[in-house]
Amino acid sequence: MGFRPFIYRLASERFLQGYVLNLGDAGVRLVVEGREEKIKDLIQEIQQNPPSISRIETLDTEWIEASGEFSDFAIRKSSVRRTKDAAPEIPPDIAICQECIGDLFDPQSRWYLYPFTSCAACGPRFSTITDLPYDRPNTTMDDFPLCDTCNTGYTNPLNRRYHAQTTACDRCGPLYRLMDNRGNLVEERKPVAVAAAMLQQGKIVSLHGISGTHLATITTDPVPIRELRRRKRKSFRPFAVMFRDLETVNAQFDLSDMERELLSSWKRPIVLLRIQDDCVSGVIPTASVREIAPGLDTMGVMLPYAPMHHMLFKYIDEPALVMTSANPSGVPMYVEPKRIVSELSRITDFSLVHNRRIHQRADDSVIKPLTDSKAVFIRRSRGYVPEPIEIPGPWADVTGVAVGPEEKVTGAVFKAANAYLTQYIGDVDGVETISFLSDALRHIRHLVDVPTPDFVACDLNPQFLTTELAEDMSRDLDVPLIRAQHHHAHLAGLIAEHGLPHGSRIVCITVDGYGYSPTGDAWGGEILLGDYDEYQRVGGLSHSILPGGDLSARYATRSLLGILGDEVSLSKIVEISKGHHVAAGTPANHETLEMLYESLKKRINTVDTTSAGRFLDASALVLGICGENTYDGECPMRLEATARDRGIHLDSAFVDSKDGFNLDTKGLLLQVIRRFEEGASPEGLAYATLHSLGTSLASASCDIAEEEGLRYVGLSGGVALNRIVTRAVIDQIDDRGLTPLIHERVPPGDGGISLGQIVIGVRETL
Repeated sequence: MGFRPFIYRLASERFLQGYVLNLGDAGVRLVVEGREEKIKDLIQEIQQNPPSISRIETLDTEWIEASGEFSDFAIRKSSVRRTKDAAPEIPPDIAICQECIGDLFDPQSRWYLYPFTSCAACGPRFSTITDLPYDRPNTTMDDFPLCDTCNTGYTNPLNRRYHAQTTACDRCGPLYRLMDNRGNLVEERKPVAVAAAMLQQGKIVSLHGISGTHLATITTDPVPIRELRRRKRKSFRPFAVMFRDLETVNAQFDLSDMERELLSSWKRPIVLLRIQDDCVSGVIPTASVREIAPGLDTMGVMLPYAPMHHMLFKYIDEPALVMTSANPSGVPMYVEPKRIVSELSRITDFSLVHNRRIHQRADDSVIKPLTDSKAVFIRRSRGYVPEPIEIPGPWADVTGVAVGPEEKVTGAVFKAANAYLTQYIGDVDGVETISFLSDALRHIRHLVDVPTPDFVACDLNPQFLTTELAEDMSRDLDVPLIRAQHHHAHLAGLIAEHGLPHGSRIVCITVDGYGYSPTGDAWGGEILLGDYDEYQRVGGLSHSILPGGDLSARYATRSLLGILGDEVSLSKIVEISKGHHVAAGTPANHETLEMLYESLKKRINTVDTTSAGRFLDASALVLGICGENTYDGECPMRLEATARDRGIHLDSAFVDSKDGFNLDTKGLLLQVIRRFEEGASPEGLAYATLHSLGTSLASASCDIAEEEGLRYVGLSGGVALNRIVTRAVIDQIDDRGLTPLIHERVPPGDGGISLGQIVIGVRETL
């Protein structure tokens, strides 16, 4: 991060002697000799004004008598020694800095229009690193020996590119070329300019970037976006959009200070911004907005973070470009040039590819603002990974590995009381994604020096491919296998990321689509009481029997039928479900629903569930908003997008059962149907449903916390991404004088499960 040159300049300015070097675990050692007041001034400057992209976690100082052995100040060769109890700091990928953008567009600069321009303060890190310490021979830039001119800057401590491991120029560094979808070379001299011209003509272009590949189209014309959907076979899944600059984003959205800061940060995540009800005044046409985010009230927005992105906007007259990940469902992003061209030939017209190896691919991180000051991760990846999360407790000597669940997976490695989560892996339901997860974990283990962990942790579900991977790792490494219940992992992860003292107990609302319970049922709406060691279900949502197992997670008619059971007539279910399906190519009609009803009565191919996700699916169907999850969470997301506070109140009731007090979702859904038939607006009922769900579960959780004498009430699970549910939960907990816990450093959904698994495993290992 340019820390050693920063130290060099400070020491030289104060006429101090000594040296600075990188340690093998990514720490820095500084030895200085000179006047005491100058040394103290140096320390103060390091603490108060470090480089903007750096983070100092600890600064340990030891004073000794001067030896007089130093005649100057030097930057020494990095150490390869690693301390057993050290928590290595692995640098993330960093967006191009303003100084390098200046070089990029300065005709007098050596880096003029060079699409791989970087310096010690910016550029790829994590995606290029093969080993620590972070030096050029330990990155994929080792493939590109520096020319004499670049080497002069690389070896000059006063140069901005001193030991900038990814620095290069067009004479010695990586290069782009533009290919057509048959693999023919189109342009080599000005490939970015020609790619921009193709985009301007309405073509679809794949863009090989820092840590992955995007599919891009223009946004001022909805036709290319519609064509991208057709070719990619993604009818409704939202696309992310890269805007030219922050001023252009301001012209489309009403930004909060937090949103502005997130967008502009060097981590450059995708931020979900609220689409105004009247979006006709924006820089992107309304027709394009609807194609980008069908049925939703948010759009995923990011700013350029690679030199190539800035160059594209120089050559193109567009306010923004669609930028969606270049991979089919269930397959990791393509990052090899040949594969990009060949595998995407039916989707793209052209591919802009380069010859710098991506050692670790990483999707864009995605963040969703919940309020003007709080936001949560949907996906934690590029820019944030692999920043460790410190877990306070008596386990500094324990190491471990966690493999995550099945959907939205991340893995985790534990060392020196720190959890290192991998980049976003995705849904692990095939050979390629399980291989990606295995490789990502192997890479983190290598970097932090955990050859043989003390344990491997996985989900309780025996059918997950991640469970099979964990079993294989446990056997091959001859270490214990620890199986963590899905929702207990949600609870444990929430305790861990907030750094609560070891032994802390909380009440936690865990609401999502599916989690394998200790008895094999499908949990998804629980109130848990517990800590790292143990947990107890003390309440949640009432149980429902749904027909069709996995199919009930896609087709909302199945959830509606299962939740209401005998409470309404079959003809009423048929009426509500008109125009929808119960399976691919199978419409919801009296005949098909009668067959499903019979399977329910006989318990044939059914699932017992408390899923909040399935309740929200059924609610969306009842209100005519959405009847099928063509992508994960579509029905609840559209329900949230439709919701408006119209002052409608729904009564909630809890039913006592053997596993605690359960919210009567059947009664809640019947109220929604009745009020809808009486003329209440769908947007008002959508809001009331979500608000009632959050308020009811939070109220019951606060009752339990008060009975147990506990301070913290948490919220976790995929439904915690819903801003209406989350705000209702937080408001209720605040009103009761308790402390709400929501996720801030990892996703509340399954992308954060590996953190919970790792701390459960650590605790069980002691």
